[in-house]
Amino acid sequence: WSSDVCSSDLFAVKNKIINCIFIFSILILISNCSVNPSTGKNEFTIMSKEEEDKIGKKEHPKIIKSFGGIYKNEQLQNYVESLGEFLVNTSELPNKKFTFTILDTPLVNAFALPGGYIYLTRGLIYLCQNEAQLAGVIAHEIGHVTARHTAQRYTKNFGVGLLANILGTISKNMVVGDLINTSASLYLLSFSRSQEYEADRLAVRYMARAGFDPKEMGEFLRLMEKFSRFKRKVIKDFGKSSELLKTHPNSSKRVKEVIENSSERVPFNPIIGSEVFLKKIDGMIYGDKPEEGFFYKNTFIHKKLDFSFGFDNNYYFLNNPNYLLGITDKETKIIFDIDKTTEENNLEYLSKWMKIPERKIINFNSFLANNLRITIGLIKRKKNILKVGAISDENFIYRFVLITNKNEFDTFSESFKRILNSFKKVSTNKQLSDLSPPKIRILRNSQDNNFLTSIREKISLQTKYSTEIFKIINDYENKPEEKRKIKLIY
Repeated sequence: WSSDVCSSDLFAVKNKIINCIFIFSILILISNCSVNPSTGKNEFTIMSKEEEDKIGKKEHPKIIKSFGGIYKNEQLQNYVESLGEFLVNTSELPNKKFTFTILDTPLVNAFALPGGYIYLTRGLIYLCQNEAQLAGVIAHEIGHVTARHTAQRYTKNFGVGLLANILGTISKNMVVGDLINTSASLYLLSFSRSQEYEADRLAVRYMARAGFDPKEMGEFLRLMEKFSRFKRKVIKDFGKSSELLKTHPNSSKRVKEVIENSSERVPFNPIIGSEVFLKKIDGMIYGDKPEEGFFYKNTFIHKKLDFSFGFDNNYYFLNNPNYLLGITDKETKIIFDIDKTTEENNLEYLSKWMKIPERKIINFNSFLANNLRITIGLIKRKKNILKVGAISDENFIYRFVLITNKNEFDTFSESFKRILNSFKKVSTNKQLSDLSPPKIRILRNSQDNNFLTSIREKISLQTKYSTEIFKIINDYENKPEEKRKIKLIY
């Protein structure tokens, strides 16, 4: 009986505290109530505009560092800034200072921090087809800033977080505490769908005022969805979307509905800006940063670390920060990494590397190729077969692992050995030394029936998927002859 009374009293105390929290929250919101000029809505936030500016300024260097730095291209930077400032002048905050940054990464993404910090990745820019598409992306991010979506999200998170802290103190139930904390953290993952729609509506407004065709915003998202499907096909991942689509969940269909339902008056002859846009991106670095290595057709070249190797059309290599992953249409894959060591490259090293006894490494072989020591061994497991290869240099051992199975072993075993034999120093080969990282090059299209076929052969991309990539970055469907100029990569 006494236990029930205690529980009842505790429940009453909780209710009083929760009521106090709500009253306190309402008082805070009332004191920070205003009408947002961009949305026309009453705005309840606990974050001031000055605090937004401070947050953006504080987080700006962290964003740059985490995305590999700023892409240093003065012409392109000036172009993005002038385009961004032009759109800002059409917004409700024409006098606010915005900072536009191009991040040096092939990821396709764009986002904004509070305080007017807007980021575009290098990969997103060269995927765009014209100035209007790029303007649409920038206008969307400006919309997030003018609508103060971060402040709204923070306010909502503050309310949940404050409640979570107090309930967490009262409650001894750890499961409930974890659930509360998880729910609160969800508000920080991305903007809500309603906020994305609002940013789209504002983007349409700013684009129309600036004279751009808002429909190109939907066209870019359609292309982005196509690119995302291609990426998922390549890495055999059908459960994940692209970076941009994860943070911008609106589909091209819904964006087109926003555009169609907008009351903004689109100019009679809106700006598309294909010619000027293609001129500005001519010469952009394509793909990974050059200092992280690059592909020239089916050869990977890393000038900084002074090595290269070739491979056949069975493989498509993905360049990750600490390793390369070669994938195939089947189950087989190759992993390549580097061990900084002066250890001798022998059976003992393979044993230590793979963490198995030497006797379990069969068919061990050691030989010289291109003046480099190569060791090869075979490891059989229940579900797969590993063929390992190590190539030693003065201070490094370059390591390849072929992961395959009994059915595919014969197909890929010999090609694996050819990869090892192709490994060489870049500095000892003038042809390799003279190669440059791939760049976007703009060429005028031709009506010659063989033009596209011949031009694709010149692309300095990995052979596998090169045609698909060429079509995506040029947004080719069934009528490529309509394109006046095309993007080539070499």
